[in-house]
Amino acid sequence: MAAAGYLVELATTTETASNQDGVQLVPLGSQRGLVGRILRDIRALILMLRQPKKVIIHIHDPELLLSAAIPVLLGRKLVYDVHEFYESRIAETPGLPVPFRWLLSRAYTLAERLIVRRFSGVVIVSEGMCGRYESLVGHDRVALVQNFPAISDAQVQEAVASPHPVDGRKFIVHTGGASKLRAYHVLVEAAEYLRSRGCDWPILNLGKVDLTEYSPDERSKLFERGERSGIRNVGQLSQSEAWRYVSHATIGCMPLLPVSNNAQGQPQKLFEYLRFGLPIVATDLTNIARFIKATSAGILVPPEDGRAMGLALYSIAGDPSALERYSSAAKKAANSYSFSTEFEKLCALYDRIVLGRLAQRPSVNRG
Repeated sequence: MAAAGYLVELATTTETASNQDGVQLVPLGSQRGLVGRILRDIRALILMLRQPKKVIIHIHDPELLLSAAIPVLLGRKLVYDVHEFYESRIAETPGLPVPFRWLLSRAYTLAERLIVRRFSGVVIVSEGMCGRYESLVGHDRVALVQNFPAISDAQVQEAVASPHPVDGRKFIVHTGGASKLRAYHVLVEAAEYLRSRGCDWPILNLGKVDLTEYSPDERSKLFERGERSGIRNVGQLSQSEAWRYVSHATIGCMPLLPVSNNAQGQPQKLFEYLRFGLPIVATDLTNIARFIKATSAGILVPPEDGRAMGLALYSIAGDPSALERYSSAAKKAANSYSFSTEFEKLCALYDRIVLGRLAQRPSVNRG
């Protein structure tokens, strides 16, 4: 956005103000613990109230909905960026009593109906969200900006030219971390199957490791089994470092728990795998399956079937012709899923909100 000529401030959980690539970072402070999150939300509200009425305030966090109601009533222009099917996600949150999940989900839906209809616009990431938000704010105030990666050819080349993360060995990559929602138990079972067939390719798992949704006994056993079968939990990385790993991988893996939010979503890692030409083995869930079938870039396996996922990975790893076929399909499809076209949809929404389709662009504050 900054490169396109917008004046952009990003209010985030940094501790000090700074400027990165033309984006002014506005510190909201740490959000550790309940008190930290409350203080962050208060700072965000104050920041929103201080903005001139000509500025667009673009919020991403659903917990800011209630705070955002105040500046909206005072005439500020707010855009709500909806990353997930939050109603489903809340209703399916493990670790919470079922009645409490239902109450939270209903409360979120009610908050949307009361507050979002007053917003200047809504940005959504999936076609499945259109009906819900168009009914709240109208067709002209909704922009479908899909979660496609903004990775230039130069960035691809830089990642490919970077040092190999495992000394030239072939490996499988999984981005998104280790959790029950990401079906870590399926990834472990798939790794075990690969070892049983004599394939020693490691699976590099990028992202945060959080297995708290498993029981303590399950957790320790999964860690042990994963280590024995060649899973390496790399941890959280910067974007450029994550691309380095993905660029040198041979196959991209996507195990997911079969819950509604996963079925309706379209994770960015799917399109990052395509951008770097990786064959994909993914859980057969509605929206993900649509892209895999459209691109012919990989294999779909039944939900929570680690053996099937291991077999699919092995069928690609052990067959050079299959590897080349899926990789070529991924590279061919990558250009169809670029963020450049999606960005223009976002610009058009801003123009409709502030300028009535004029070419000049407004200042933007992204909270």
